[in-house]
Amino acid sequence: TFDADDIDFLKTICHYVTLAYERARLVRELRESHRRKDEFLATLAHELRNPLAPINNALHILRLESSDTPAMAHVCEMIQRQTNYLVRLVDDLMEVSRITRGKIELHQERVELAAIMRNAVETSQPLIDAAGHQLHLSIPPEPLFLQGDLVRLAQVFANLLNNAAKYTEAGGQIWFSASRQLKEVVVSVRDSGIGIPADMLPRVFEIFAQVDRSPSRAHGGLGIGLALVRSLVEMHGGKVEARSAGKGEGSEFT
Repeated sequence: TFDADDIDFLKTICHYVTLAYERARLVRELRESHRRKDEFLATLAHELRNPLAPINNALHILRLESSDTPAMAHVCEMIQRQTNYLVRLVDDLMEVSRITRGKIELHQERVELAAIMRNAVETSQPLIDAAGHQLHLSIPPEPLFLQGDLVRLAQVFANLLNNAAKYTEAGGQIWFSASRQLKEVVVSVRDSGIGIPADMLPRVFEIFAQVDRSPSRAHGGLGIGLALVRSLVEMHGGKVEARSAGKGEGSEFT
């Protein structure tokens, strides 16, 4: 026979066993959901990429056939811009898919920080110039070497510069600087842009997170660039942080 204390004890055990079972079930469901999300991103990026090559080929032929017509030349330029935009979005989707599935390998070597920074500026300069921004570049006078993947690190800095250019009103200021602090290299991209609300700061590096979804920011992207930045920085053993004093106060990524 069981007394009241025994029954209460058995009820407590059953309660915790039930909680453990529910927790295990939720973990399995989350893992399955995460796997399906990764597969969806990979499939989506692949399917979207397929028609882009023939579109580019058709555009090239269209340019040749209508090179003497100003109106058609203008249309071709518009199509080219939008196609380039789609290509960039698809490339970002594919990158996220590769990283989440562990398909990216870093080609680490001894690289100079200044070379990485210049590569990033070269990539982002057209976007910065198109918005009429002024870029302030500050590279340490002494050579700084680090162990890393030059292409991937340049991609990190270019994504941060692109982000600053997109979310800064025309004619704004962007500061791109680096310094050595003991055995670490600290790189900063700061802007005079729209800023980041305090409640969004912890989420800016999450995939598909966007600070501003207003129509004027329709070409801000899918919210993938900063997620790529965090993933690639962490793959290098580093960390990335975002700071902002609030809306309209600019932001800084370090």
